[in-house]
Amino acid sequence: MEYYKFTKRERKEWLNSLTPVRKGGVKMSTSRKDTTYYAVNQVGIKPFVWQKTLWDLLDSGKKRISVCSSRQVGKSLALALFALKAIDLNIFPSGVANKTHVGIISATEEQSKKLMLEIQRLIRIGDDNVMSVTNGKVINYFSNKIDKGQAATNNKTTITFTNGNSITCLPPTDRVRGYSFSYVFVDEAAFLENDDIFFDSIEPTVSRTNGTIVLTSTPNGQRGFYFDIFDPEDIREVHDYTRLWIHYEEVLEGELKEQIDIKRDLYYQTGREKHFEQEYDALFTAQVSSFFESEDVDKVFSDTTLYKRVSYSGECDCSIDFGMVNSHTVVTVSMLTKQDTIIRLYHHQYPYGEDDNLIKDLTLLKERFNIQRFIPDDCPQGYHTIQKMKEIGWNVKPMSFRRDKVGTYNEFRAWTRQGKIFSYKDRSLEVEMKALQEEDTPRSTAIHKPSGGTDDLIDAFVMSSKYFIAVNKGGVRGIDWDDY
Repeated sequence: MEYYKFTKRERKEWLNSLTPVRKGGVKMSTSRKDTTYYAVNQVGIKPFVWQKTLWDLLDSGKKRISVCSSRQVGKSLALALFALKAIDLNIFPSGVANKTHVGIISATEEQSKKLMLEIQRLIRIGDDNVMSVTNGKVINYFSNKIDKGQAATNNKTTITFTNGNSITCLPPTDRVRGYSFSYVFVDEAAFLENDDIFFDSIEPTVSRTNGTIVLTSTPNGQRGFYFDIFDPEDIREVHDYTRLWIHYEEVLEGELKEQIDIKRDLYYQTGREKHFEQEYDALFTAQVSSFFESEDVDKVFSDTTLYKRVSYSGECDCSIDFGMVNSHTVVTVSMLTKQDTIIRLYHHQYPYGEDDNLIKDLTLLKERFNIQRFIPDDCPQGYHTIQKMKEIGWNVKPMSFRRDKVGTYNEFRAWTRQGKIFSYKDRSLEVEMKALQEEDTPRSTAIHKPSGGTDDLIDAFVMSSKYFIAVNKGGVRGIDWDDY
């Protein structure tokens, strides 16, 4: 796949579209069909050529669009302006009430609030534009459309118009569940920390409306659902998403382009070429390698006397890695020996969605194993189970695995290299460990399963070992479990 190249015809049409209508007035029928016309004539915004291309795709009814672009080319503005038009003119009415509802999902809650501020800024710009072109006859044209009634929702994350249409900006969490949108825009999609959130929570928001999904982002390594969907190497012959790969040199001119060129020189002079390639060349730059050495994994299963226990009277810890639609719930029990080695004693992997009896199963497990601590993943899908475990009176030490994953895995790997981690034979765990990937990007290091692979078993094993590694006399670092 190559960067999008705009033809002379496309550039000519774009330049012609930037001239506001003066005679005959603005036609709402044209605004409905042409977002660039709406942006120029009603809001007073002149878009970049690529923004017009994106809006043209949306205006033509494309249901799935994925945009990969350089920074500072106006991705957020493009989404915010189309969202404003959609609720202003009720572009895609759905549901019993025939209303247009737009959801904008950002990588973080802070970014979602910034996007709402961008929409509010567009409303103010639009007010000024309409007042100017009408010579002061129309005041607060857009602001007056905001529903100020007590029943309306208008806050830092939601705006509702008097016609009943709305825009809601949300972070990528389970809060998205339950919403139904005509359009859902995912801003900086490559930076969503959990692929399951997209497939299990975001994507279903348009299922009942036959709505539209637009993904926009700069790259973030060669991993995750966004990388798979955008498919920059054209591995798949057929793509569900219409893809646009935008380089800043193709869309920016003058001072804006010069500013980024200056950054290029600075980045290269300071040895940050990879960072520039990702942020501004929009390349999926990453160095991917196996997280565990194959021979270290072989050592884990080298003790042929080990077997999967059905009970154990010595002290041990139990982890619970909660599954979602595309991952299993896994329970693992491990122990620390007097020789400061960690042995995996037991595990159980639930079939997808079949962990309803988890509390009952853990109760029976506690009768057979001398469990000192339960270490559940402190994630939204495990919240109610964790609360129930605490109510029972168990010693529960929730672990924010998403936050602590890299550090915890690195400590576990150090013990593995020293030959201090052992398990009974388990081919599935062995495959997961040997396939696990470490990816270095200009921004961070990530540890993840390969595309199409799993990591449920190894995640649970690592979690069950965390306390033993932390408090070991020669351990890496101490942990105050009250922090979890």
